[in-house]
Amino acid sequence: MKVLKFGGSSLKDGASMTSVGEIIASDSEEKVIVVSAIHGITDSLLDFMSKVRREEEVQQFIRTLRDRHLRLLTEVAGSMDVKQTAVSQLSAQLVRLERILYGIIYLEELTPRTRDLVQSFGERMSVIVMSAMLQEMGVNAVPVEADELGIITDGTFGSATVDMENTRSNIAPKIYEMFKRQETPVVTGFFGKTTEGYITLLGRNGTDYSASVIANAIDADSLEIWKDVDGFMSADPKVVREAVPIGQLSYEEAAELSYFGAKVLHPRTVEPARAKGITIRVKNVFKPNYEGTAINPKGVEGNRTIKSISSMPNMAMIKVYGAGLGSKSGVMSEMSTMLSDAGIVVYSAATSQTCVSMLIEERDLKRAEKVMGEAKKGVVDRVESVRDVALLCLVGEGLGQKEGIAGKVFSIVASNGVNVSLISAGASTVALTFTVKRKDLEKTTKTIHQEFFGG
Repeated sequence: MKVLKFGGSSLKDGASMTSVGEIIASDSEEKVIVVSAIHGITDSLLDFMSKVRREEEVQQFIRTLRDRHLRLLTEVAGSMDVKQTAVSQLSAQLVRLERILYGIIYLEELTPRTRDLVQSFGERMSVIVMSAMLQEMGVNAVPVEADELGIITDGTFGSATVDMENTRSNIAPKIYEMFKRQETPVVTGFFGKTTEGYITLLGRNGTDYSASVIANAIDADSLEIWKDVDGFMSADPKVVREAVPIGQLSYEEAAELSYFGAKVLHPRTVEPARAKGITIRVKNVFKPNYEGTAINPKGVEGNRTIKSISSMPNMAMIKVYGAGLGSKSGVMSEMSTMLSDAGIVVYSAATSQTCVSMLIEERDLKRAEKVMGEAKKGVVDRVESVRDVALLCLVGEGLGQKEGIAGKVFSIVASNGVNVSLISAGASTVALTFTVKRKDLEKTTKTIHQEFFGG
């Protein structure tokens, strides 16, 4: 029993979808399929909501969505009965979406709750097209919506966390019953619902997380994340042409790489799978026979100290100054809470007697400045910002096992005339992170890769 996840880049046209279908149809094992929206649909939904619209624009937008999905349906399904059923299901979703969009226009208001609901329609439509194609291929596929299946979240709009206990009790009986009927569930990724029934997204690219949650809930033997890449690499191949594929990673290594910039997996994909010891395999849709990257409890491969280098290029530091700031109880906690309440993630932090430095994404800098500016007077004297920062993350179990690795890395960086600022070497036994100026990121990445991987 396994779970297979397919992303939007694998569903961009009829040929790509057919490749996906062939992978699924050739696998006789009991399985759940989890899919993202058709390539570009989520972005189009976001773009439409981002501007003030007229009524006629809603009609035009709905026609565009209908045409895109019907064209794709025609490419992957030939049977009239299958197509008619799918067209009817698509029409019902589009009518519902149209009404919601009209409501936004009439009320002149777009709430986080409504924004999440609208974005869920990409997945709601893609499972219909995917199921129709699989039925054509002889798979008894049935479209299933995550909210109906019972993926329960904590209610955080935009980036919710799944309540595994409630979700498990909802999902497992329904999936097992479908298996008894010899049905293959095709489930919407990316979203769940609160206990009150409100739709909440699991974060951008959250379908990976959805698939891991389902794998946990049904005690799957494995989780396959199908992408348009070969798996994890030793570095971003767009930056380092000599980057090599990684055959195995531990759960912690994969989690750290995903959190610190590697876009292969959603950062929280590892958690549910690790809780049940489920092996995650990242594979390439267009190279189905290629092994890809296996993520499991052992994860040991060869003798490499460092397995991969990831990065986040668009970062900034916010520096909060105040007399005796570092020794005042609760100050760091309060600042973190204030930023968290504003939806700002702090990736790393350092304190001194008079300053607290926090690393955030540059897009959040203005909001962070405003939030810190509202901190208690008498505690915070002034707030400064540092732009054009990049974060580098080196990952490998060898970092916690071999001495002198950090010193070696920083010597390599210094020999290139690059200055290192914010360093984190103890938060994880498998990761070393530090910041450099953005202009130095590519040079630093290549130099470190050359030293540890050659090429």
